Amino acid sequence: MFHNILKRSLQSSLRQILYTKNSSNTFRASSSSTHGDVKDALEIEANLFGNSGQKHEPVNTREALRKNRSKSLGIQKNKEHKREAPVNPPKFTAAVDPPKFNVPRTHTPPAPIIKDSELNLEFVRLTLQDPLTSTLLTTVRSKKRRDKNRQIILEGRRLIQEALQCGLTMQTLLFSQKDQLALVKEEVGKAQKETGSKIYKVPQHDLKTWSSLVTPPGLMAIFDRPSDKGLESNLAEQERAGTKPLPVTVVCDNIREPNNLGSIIRTCAALPCSQVVVTHGCCDPWESKALRGGCGGQFRIPILDDVTWEELANIVPPEVSNDCRVFIAENNLEKRESHETIDYADISDVGAQNFLIIGGESHGVSEAAYRFKNLVGGKGKCVYIPLAAGIDSLNVASALTLLLFELRRKLYQQSGDGLKQGGEA
Repeated sequence: MFHNILKRSLQSSLRQILYTKNSSNTFRASSSSTHGDVKDALEIEANLFGNSGQKHEPVNTREALRKNRSKSLGIQKNKEHKREAPVNPPKFTAAVDPPKFNVPRTHTPPAPIIKDSELNLEFVRLTLQDPLTSTLLTTVRSKKRRDKNRQIILEGRRLIQEALQCGLTMQTLLFSQKDQLALVKEEVGKAQKETGSKIYKVPQHDLKTWSSLVTPPGLMAIFDRPSDKGLESNLAEQERAGTKPLPVTVVCDNIREPNNLGSIIRTCAALPCSQVVVTHGCCDPWESKALRGGCGGQFRIPILDDVTWEELANIVPPEVSNDCRVFIAENNLEKRESHETIDYADISDVGAQNFLIIGGESHGVSEAAYRFKNLVGGKGKCVYIPLAAGIDSLNVASALTLLLFELRRKLYQQSGDGLKQGGEA
């Protein structure tokens, strides 16, 4: 009975509470909050009704303390056991790489080959700043790569024609205007058929970027350096024309200006000399400026470059080593006083092999050149060219021209062949 009375009193209290909350203006409860209050009230009621049937017995204080103490001791032992247990290091699994997808690369199709019926040539048109242009010209502009591949780069119609006429192998030709290509179509067409030379039409801007000239001629070609076979062919052609190389080797010492070195090689090819030796410390005879200064002379005469003075002695042929002469061109007054010198016109004794050493205008002849002269003893001479008062020296190429043609005259007089060579005096 008491249970029913308590139940009805609680239900009436809950209804009053809900009614008060809904009617009060001070609480702005939403529908969700009202639902929550009802739920809480129902839970309270259920707990009260659920616990109303339990019997409340007096608690023994000593027994309660003993139970709590045993529980705390058990918990403490469990904690110590967990601390003493060995802790296994965490195992790390290797990270799994995300799946790789093979994305197909897009390859740029090669430019089509243009067959020009008017010029009878085939070429490929390249775009502005095409990577192929940079790849080709970077290789030949680098001295290290150029020497490794034994290649040279030529600019201009005349130099390209000269190289083709001397039998050099043309690898690549670049041009910007069709009318420029038409000037060399015959020689280039022959090279394309025989050696498969490649021809590319490139924008003028690219040629100007890679050209070493202020005004690019519009033609640029990559050639292989002259081979021994090609030089022998040129020599045979000269002999058939009545021109035989003289037993003179020109040794370049401290020549630092490419234009001067090119002019020296041009003069030696015109004489013609047996060979040109470019010692270590001189500029590169295959550099663009030297090639333009040589005007094709590098294609017609053997050139030994980057030679040390120790290696120079091995160049002398054994059969003429006992009849070798060394001449040093010296116009420095101080050195002329310390070494016995003669006027170049007074040269009277020439040998089976003659070395003419000429130095640069700024640095002159090195001491190593004088040591080389001393190897032949009294057969070595210092010669000079007399000049007007106030004139220190001549251009190295001009001085060499005077000395070489005087040596040629003396050689012809000594051999009894006269002055005529190839029909000219």
